[in-house]
Amino acid sequence: MKKRLIPAAIVSIGLVLAACGGDDETADTAGAETTAGSETTAGGTETTAGEGTDTSVASECSLESPLKIGFAADLGELGAFSDQPGSEAAQVMVDQINAAGGVGGLPVEYTVKDVQGDPAATQRAAQELLDDGVNAIIGPPFANTGAPLLDTVAGKAPVVFMATTDPSLADPSRGAFLTSFSDKSQSAAMAEFALGEGYTKAVTLSSTDDVYFSGNPEYFTTVFTEGGGEVLGDYAYSLADADFSTQVNEIKSLADQPEVLFTAMVMPQTQTLLEQLDAAGLGDIVVMGVDGFDATVVWSAGEIADGVFFAAHTFPQDTNNVEQFLADAAEAGAQIETISFGALSADSVQILAAAATQACSTDPAALTEAINNLEDLEVTTGSVTYKDRNGVPDKDVVILTVEGGAPAFVEAMRPTNVPD
Repeated sequence: MKKRLIPAAIVSIGLVLAACGGDDETADTAGAETTAGSETTAGGTETTAGEGTDTSVASECSLESPLKIGFAADLGELGAFSDQPGSEAAQVMVDQINAAGGVGGLPVEYTVKDVQGDPAATQRAAQELLDDGVNAIIGPPFANTGAPLLDTVAGKAPVVFMATTDPSLADPSRGAFLTSFSDKSQSAAMAEFALGEGYTKAVTLSSTDDVYFSGNPEYFTTVFTEGGGEVLGDYAYSLADADFSTQVNEIKSLADQPEVLFTAMVMPQTQTLLEQLDAAGLGDIVVMGVDGFDATVVWSAGEIADGVFFAAHTFPQDTNNVEQFLADAAEAGAQIETISFGALSADSVQILAAAATQACSTDPAALTEAINNLEDLEVTTGSVTYKDRNGVPDKDVVILTVEGGAPAFVEAMRPTNVPD
């Protein structure tokens, strides 16, 4: 049976251990080496901002020294799916800001250091960035490198984590912020979306191998049940599993059948699950997931993925500047094959530039305070608010579905019931 589709206006599992995974990018970062300690400076690079792209910030601020941004990027290990395109996208946004006059009358300077997916290399790279005099840092996607980065930086520069959805890395008291929504937000959005579609019975699949795979189903369950739905059961799996027939058979044996199956599972496991559900006659269950479905390209599973719903960080719409930015990046020669991580990286640069403009300072403490008080800031993906958000921005969660083997926009929403 084919899964019910509501009309709407192969990477390794390890790639998603911090809420994101995806294409194995192999393109070199513009001007950046892939060894710890390598760097590229963008202050003198000229790129004309594309027509329709407004990177300027109205201000009478005049800085005495330029804003210096460092990117502690994982260019060669698990984080390359986000940081390879992300580091190039940040370069493009820096160039656009500089073409529009810079920040505080001075060109932004930009440096990349490769953390190699290694905690020790991360600490070395962090210290090198500080020694280079950076005022702010864009952080890597996983907690195993994000945590040692914060320990080494120790508040000497604000850190904006571009790709992670792990709320444990957000702490304004340490100068740490997320660019993306958190796992709590995206799971809450999926639960509210399911309830809004009239679904009242669900099951979840979760794994204790990492908090991403267990936390998201837990958050979904909280919001779904508080909204009047019923979760009929949670079924455990391992990241090493290649067969889900046991879980599928247990679901099939339920006296009360679910309408929705929610999981944070990623490809290629998701494809196997979908195929086994269909083979067991459970293809009408609507499968829902979070940003791991997006990052690991669930639509590559083919026709079996049609009708799946999932949370994503962004999607080109008239209400955002994603399409224009990606076109500008392509024209500039940047190799950005992902929508979300190129756009999120542009957001990160814009957040830091706005903070420097608002504070009229590059002092790390002033930048941290300014970020923590940003409200309704227009960035590439839409708008973000950090004020009273404990380091996790209030921003849209985009819900996509798969139609004809491609992602399609359903809606953008901000959930009202996010678990504490």
